[in-house]
Amino acid sequence: MSAKAQDVKSNRPSPRARQKQPHKAGRFIQLVFFSTLLVYAASVIINTQAEIAEQKATIEKLEAEIVEAQQENDEYTRLLSDNDEYEYMLSAAIERGYAYPRETRYYAKSVE
Repeated sequence: MSAKAQDVKSNRPSPRARQKQPHKAGRFIQLVFFSTLLVYAASVIINTQAEIAEQKATIEKLEAEIVEAQQENDEYTRLLSDNDEYEYMLSAAIERGYAYPRETRYYAKSVE
């Protein structure tokens, strides 16, 4: 080959050089895409964990309320199953401010 043919050949970019330019841009786009995907996945996981913790706290609160209500129901059941149901109903009515007709209730006031 002549020197002129070699100069022309060397001035042209090789096929590999042409492929590297788009390849670098494609890698950058892939990197941005996967980085964005990673950030999104991390935020979803964090948000889900926060919701799980909130739901667990709610469940614990509701379980405590259930236990309290069961204890209260057991107490009422015990009181009502006794033979002195009349006495219990009478004391409950007095506590709520009820009285027999024409009955006057007097309550002691502390004198200070």
